Amino acid sequence: MTTPARQRSSASASFPRARRIRKRADFVRIQNGGHRVTTRHLLILVAAPTAATPRGAARRGKERSAALSESGAAAAPPSPGAASRLGLVASRKVGGAVARNRAKRLLREAFRKFPELFPDHVDIVVILRTGAGSLGLEDVLAELRSVVPVVRRRARDALAAAPPIAAAARDADERAEANPALPARG
Repeated sequence: MTTPARQRSSASASFPRARRIRKRADFVRIQNGGHRVTTRHLLILVAAPTAATPRGAARRGKERSAALSESGAAAAPPSPGAASRLGLVASRKVGGAVARNRAKRLLREAFRKFPELFPDHVDIVVILRTGAGSLGLEDVLAELRSVVPVVRRRARDALAAAPPIAAAARDADERAEANPALPARG
C-alpha cells in the first residue's frame, strides 16, 4: 500500500503559478517603478500589473521588441480572479541557503493564509533584509501587520498611476465582484 508523499489539505495550501512573479522582467519593472514600504527585515515593493500578451503566446525577435516598446514591459497580466502576485528576493546577506529558503517559505505562507495583509490587483515583491532568516512566522506576521495601511495606500497610488488598460481590468473585476450576474471578462 503506497501513500502519496505529500497531500494537499485544501486549495489555500497551494501557491499556483498565476500567483507568483517569476520572470526577471517583472522583478526589474517592479523594483524600478514600484512603490516602497520598509520594515526592519523587509522591503516591500508594490506595483500595478501590466497588460501584455496572454499567457502561452510566445514572442520572438521583432514581435517581442514591439511588445516591449508598446507596453513598457513583457509582464504577463494577473489572473482574471484579480488576485495579487508575489515575488520574493533573498540575497546571501539574509543567511545561508537554509535560512533564505525558510524565510521565503514563511512569507509565502503569510501570503497564502493571510490574504487580508496584502492588497488585491497588484504585483508585490518582497526583498528580505539582513536578519530575516532568523524570524519566525509570528515575527513575519507582526512586521506585515504593522505596515498594512501603508501597503494599501501604496497599492492605491500604484493603481492610480497605472496605464488605462490595468485600470480598466481592475474596474471590470470590481464590477464583476459587485454584480455576480454580469459575465466574467475573458
